[in-house]
Amino acid sequence: MAQQTLNVGSNANDGTGDTLRSAMTKVNTMFTELYLSPLTGGDLSFSGNEISATRSNEDLVFKPSGAGAVSFPAIRINDNNIEGTRSNENINLLPSGTGSVVFGAVKFRGTTLSSDDSTAININDGLIVDGTMNVSGATILSGAVNLSSTLAVPSALTTLSTLNVTGATNLVGTTTIDNLTFNDNIIGSSSNADINLTPGGTGSVVTANLTVDSNINITDNEIKTTQSNSDLVISPAGTGQIVIAKADINSGTIDNTVIGATTPLAGSFTTLNTTAGLTIDGVTIDDNTISTNASNANLELTGNGTGTVTISGVGFPTADGTSNQVLKTDGSGNLGFVTLSSPSTLNHSEIGDNTATVATSATSVVDSWSSATYRSAKYYISISDTTNSRFEIVEANVIHGPSADSTTQAYITVFGSTTSHTIPLCTFTADIDDGNVRLLATNITSDSTVFKFQRTVIDL
Repeated sequence: MAQQTLNVGSNANDGTGDTLRSAMTKVNTMFTELYLSPLTGGDLSFSGNEISATRSNEDLVFKPSGAGAVSFPAIRINDNNIEGTRSNENINLLPSGTGSVVFGAVKFRGTTLSSDDSTAININDGLIVDGTMNVSGATILSGAVNLSSTLAVPSALTTLSTLNVTGATNLVGTTTIDNLTFNDNIIGSSSNADINLTPGGTGSVVTANLTVDSNINITDNEIKTTQSNSDLVISPAGTGQIVIAKADINSGTIDNTVIGATTPLAGSFTTLNTTAGLTIDGVTIDDNTISTNASNANLELTGNGTGTVTISGVGFPTADGTSNQVLKTDGSGNLGFVTLSSPSTLNHSEIGDNTATVATSATSVVDSWSSATYRSAKYYISISDTTNSRFEIVEANVIHGPSADSTTQAYITVFGSTTSHTIPLCTFTADIDDGNVRLLATNITSDSTVFKFQRTVIDL
């Protein structure tokens, strides 16, 4: 609207101002332009605190000029402010149909905010979004962004310097944050850069199922390879070692040493602990017993070099003595071979004792000795029949030699019987069988009878 200025002159009625006709012509012109403007031409409707467009699908456009204020009954437009004049009431800007409310180059249509001239919209102060924020295009966030509710980004979120998220956030599609790209996988976008997961304070990085290099899988307390027939290699760096506090190896191999297999190889151990029986080569160690497990094998204990075998603090000699020598202690825990002087030395006889049990009244063998080694024997025999409470001690002399027909026979004399019964408890005889002289007894009862004897045999 072109403003028409009325010349009122310098003083009242001094004839220097506009004539009445000229002044009213200016007034008429301004009123004509005013009534032809949208404010009075029916294009805008003002009602209470609402400004509405009346033409179908027209935008509602506000373009204030200068510093003047435009006032309506319940709305005041002053400088760059639109203010309501009624206490605690809203200001409603309502376009008609599909029209928009346009402020300069900023357009509002329904719940949509857009740019009328296709340039960027800048929000230079804080923006608080309490509801769901959906971003469908490329988004550049160069300052700090605080999200307390849901942010759904179905397209690219390209640049982000600081993002603080306190609520649920859904990022659909490829998202790049600093040097990390998120698209199903987390990928480092900076060349040769590591991906570090660092918890805060005493927190931990927790994952339920982790696969490394498409081959190593860590689930719960199990580390395993996922590729078929792939080895699991644990290798320390430099002089480091693999330290395992407790290991359970079933039929495994360590440096070609098979542990627990059917054919074990040699292994070197500093300390070996076992709660069960242990078999080493031909020796079995079980509880407090050491024994050989090969048939008729000797158990040999041998010291190294000049070392000796010590049992309960007593050291044994490292070499055998001569014939008929005996072991003797020096009182300091050392045994050695010595030769006994006469008469303790027995050169032509041997003394021993034994026991035999006979539970039959048939003739039975009580003792025997080689006829090729010994000529005679002297017996002291104690006999016990506890079933019938009968006891006896008796002596017997046995000798063998050729008979009158030159055959070898055994001869026996029994004497000095002392018994608790009325008669001797058995009858003794002697014979030779397969080169052995035998002492025979025939009991007077079939009850169990025990013979305990001391025997002295004399050489041929």
